[in-house]
Amino acid sequence: MTMTMNSQARSRVTRTRSTLLATAVVMGLAGSVPGHVIPPENLHPVAEAYRRATFVLNLNPVVWEQVETDVTAIADHWRNIDPDAAETFEAAAGRIIAAIQGEPGGPTPAPEPPDRREAAAAVFTLLTRAVNAIGQAKLDVARQDLGSREPVRLAMREAQGVFASFDDVLLATDPIAFRAQGQRWLELSSALGTAGLLGRGEVPFQRQRFDRAATAISAYVDANFGTAFEPLPARALAPWPARSPTFDASAVLPAKLPPGSNINKQLPRPRQVLNMATRGVDERETVLIALGDMAFDSTFIFGDPARTVGLSCNTCHNKSMTNPILFVPGVSRRPGGIDVSNSFFAPHANNGHFDPLDIPDLRGIRFTAPYGRNGRFVSLREFVRNVIVNEFNGPEPDPMLLDGLVAYMFEFDFLPNQYLDRNGTLRDEASVAARRGETIFNRPFPGMNGASCADCHVPGANFVDHRRHDLGTVGHAEPYARDGALDTPTLLGITYTSPYFHDGSQPTLRAVNEWFNTSFELGLSPSELDDLTAYVETVGSGIDAYEDTTFTLQAEMEEFSFFLSAYEFMAQRSKTDLLAMTFRTIAFEIRAHRWDLQNWTHMPVLDRLARLMDDAVAALEAGDVQRVRALVGEYRQTYEEHRKLLI
Repeated sequence: MTMTMNSQARSRVTRTRSTLLATAVVMGLAGSVPGHVIPPENLHPVAEAYRRATFVLNLNPVVWEQVETDVTAIADHWRNIDPDAAETFEAAAGRIIAAIQGEPGGPTPAPEPPDRREAAAAVFTLLTRAVNAIGQAKLDVARQDLGSREPVRLAMREAQGVFASFDDVLLATDPIAFRAQGQRWLELSSALGTAGLLGRGEVPFQRQRFDRAATAISAYVDANFGTAFEPLPARALAPWPARSPTFDASAVLPAKLPPGSNINKQLPRPRQVLNMATRGVDERETVLIALGDMAFDSTFIFGDPARTVGLSCNTCHNKSMTNPILFVPGVSRRPGGIDVSNSFFAPHANNGHFDPLDIPDLRGIRFTAPYGRNGRFVSLREFVRNVIVNEFNGPEPDPMLLDGLVAYMFEFDFLPNQYLDRNGTLRDEASVAARRGETIFNRPFPGMNGASCADCHVPGANFVDHRRHDLGTVGHAEPYARDGALDTPTLLGITYTSPYFHDGSQPTLRAVNEWFNTSFELGLSPSELDDLTAYVETVGSGIDAYEDTTFTLQAEMEEFSFFLSAYEFMAQRSKTDLLAMTFRTIAFEIRAHRWDLQNWTHMPVLDRLARLMDDAVAALEAGDVQRVRALVGEYRQTYEEHRKLLI
């Protein structure tokens, strides 16, 4: 779909949509649409730092630098209230963090670092008590006679914001007390009264009523998270309200990403090039590929917590490219990277060290074996299974689902590049600088044992050599270890996939070339580096790399119809689980993308389509095959009647 819109009109649409989304969040509707637009939580800075630090402290390994940042943020806020207490807290946490990191430099050898779990629990205890102290201090300010309502109101809101650090855990583990606390906060607000309007209708500040509610709030929080707080043994680090008489010790905390996370997809979207589609194939007749397309977009192929937070293959590899904005504190080092062997997504496959990888581009993947950054998988099928089971804790996938995923991914093509001939040589249309850079690219360098850049990035083989090389970018486990080899990545499309290297440590292609020039003593001058960069950027470019609109609903709805084209194929083979996954995925994705609808008067149609898929799941579980067929038919008919309106 091609659309044009002037900047003022686009700005009006954006403002309107933002306002509506904010209203939906307040009304509690946004919780049902985690897939496409996930607005950040509006937390108090103390609550944000506390929740993020809690998440990170539960990881193995703990990213102590992030914890230290959040400790400092909380201490800085506390310092404005009680400088001595803040200094004591920060120093105590700092000593634990320094010990666990084994910082050298002392006059005597450093002692054996503490156990990771013990250190994490000790820091978490300090953080929890600190948050309680800050919130209590804010509430004490609100209880003072400040002369007018507004200072009291501001202090009360600050206290409520700080104590919100514990709200998500209270809701899950002590819902009775959570509701009681909520009623007390409402009581506080009501007791403040109002100034009235134009001298009329004033409701006086009811001090005693305010104090009673504040005392009850303070007592509950202090009893559970004050100086007596200790983490529960053999449980995740969390502010468990264990001293509350209504605490449910059997409750399970819902999976949740920490503040600062971003798993939204970038806009505008990358243009996806599917080989079959560019050849004019009717996608509805390629049912195995349709199944794979559905699975690639489905969070239901994964296990928890990835499923709960709404991750899919397409979250990281948006339209087969990369997602440069994806970030999870404690799991990512920088945007566009993620540690897939961490203890959060798949504890059983955790390798025990923090090694985030830059998200790879999957375009042209049928040409770029082996797979994985270190080339540890020869087969794409084996690689995909590992992602599902050992990276994101999913169940053993149905063989047909794996067949579909591989078939779909084998359709991912490179972007067409008008500057390259079929042998990977630059055409005459390329710039003079790029052609000079091509000569440098093919030049043997003594610093690389007589090899050239082209020896690994072979132009005639899609700029790969299907081999692994140790360039010195991976820190070795010990001196002289041979554990640093990485798969050679293609250069095709690379202009759009910054940052670079396996860990995303190089921000630009120029920085990559400078690194090679320094590390291997290539002796390239600044102008030669310019030419080499121009060449790599030309090789890495492509035609229409991104879609020309940020409005994606129509294309998404067409794709959901494509998912459903595999219905008869799976029904004939009694693939009940795959049918249920397809219906759930379509319903989930419709709700995730409903906020993209430009004319919201058609929202009931989207809701109806999602409910039809919900009903199909229920009918499938009841074994009512005829009703499932009828519901699929009704979905298709409803979509066809309204598809031109769903944009």
